[in-house]
Amino acid sequence: MRKLMMACLIGLAALQGVVLTSQALAQQGQQHGKGKDKGHPSPPPPPRCPDLGVGTTAYMTEVPGGPPLAPNEVAVSWQVRNDGNTPFVAATPEDTSVALEYTTAAGPTRIAITPAITNLDDAGRVSLGYAHAVRGVVRGVIPPEAAGRRLRLRLVYASEGTRRGIPDCNEANNIAPLPHPPATPTAAPTGE
Repeated sequence: MRKLMMACLIGLAALQGVVLTSQALAQQGQQHGKGKDKGHPSPPPPPRCPDLGVGTTAYMTEVPGGPPLAPNEVAVSWQVRNDGNTPFVAATPEDTSVALEYTTAAGPTRIAITPAITNLDDAGRVSLGYAHAVRGVVRGVIPPEAAGRRLRLRLVYASEGTRRGIPDCNEANNIAPLPHPPATPTAAPTGE
């Protein structure tokens, strides 16, 4: 009887050890995502695409190496950066530009435009690596109908409105509103 009792106790202890070990392994598997639970699949990785955006902007009183500003003319320095996860590549510098605009009820009106990216890669294409930026200046004369209106910089793609679409993951950062421009000399009145 004593031997039977000892055998039962040893069997219970072994069984408890197996149960504790299996529970520990199950917990460890759940913590490391290796459990056999077939719950929700992991989300797909984000798409690989460039994300150009207009960054830092500032009005300039003069453009280094350029002629003085004309009456009612403004110059705005800008930065275009690639916040995406892959390089931006285009065929020519004209494929991506920065436009100086003002808006009315009828929509945006362009004042001036300049190429955004002029860096060429070894294949002769325009290229901007991810986490890189370029800087430039756009200047334009503010027309009388735009006086007092807010200006903005907008990233313009040559492929807008085409089947190719815009090669940009996030278009929300393609417009940068500008504060009201500083006072600029106005054109002298024409004589009577």
